[in-house]
Amino acid sequence: MANEGPESSGTAICSTCLVKWLLASAVVAVGVLTLIPATAIQVPSALRVGNQSLPAASCATRDTLWIHHYAAALYVPQRAAPDAALQDPKQPKALHVQILSRSFLPKDLPKKWHRTLEEQLDGAAMSSIHNAWRQLSVGDRVTIAYAPGPGVTLQLNERVVARTPKHDVVDALLHAWAEGEPVPQRVNRVVAKHPCNT
Repeated sequence: MANEGPESSGTAICSTCLVKWLLASAVVAVGVLTLIPATAIQVPSALRVGNQSLPAASCATRDTLWIHHYAAALYVPQRAAPDAALQDPKQPKALHVQILSRSFLPKDLPKKWHRTLEEQLDGAAMSSIHNAWRQLSVGDRVTIAYAPGPGVTLQLNERVVARTPKHDVVDALLHAWAEGEPVPQRVNRVVAKHPCNT
């Protein structure tokens, strides 16, 4: 009888260890599975904007812990300094974003971007952008491109959501994104930190 106690507690301890080990294995497995989409997703190495093919100058994913929110790439002309190309109305440029998760994506367009776009676009364009934002789902591709002449187009997958001939939209978005930091400094820092592995 005296031997039953230790054997029973030894079995209970081993059962608890097994449960903990299984839970730890499951957590690791889920973590590995959530990493797979980010490694499998690759932004295009080049985008056609107007009559030019623009190479990717900077590529990155936005992550929170093990959740990959989106993959993004910046495209400017070959051998162009990204900070200069982004601010130059004579040069084409594009930002391409692929949605990887909706986990922390707000229901509505964030206020900073809403205010910035509202100052530059008409009501019809803003309405189209809001509708497109609410429809975003995993795997969707959003592209903001500028070509001299036609101007700015915002696309969801292959569908044009909004357009304007004004380069001012690009300038306004850059200033909102830089959050008070000089745009060239912020662009150069981000591009240097996130080169494309092509």
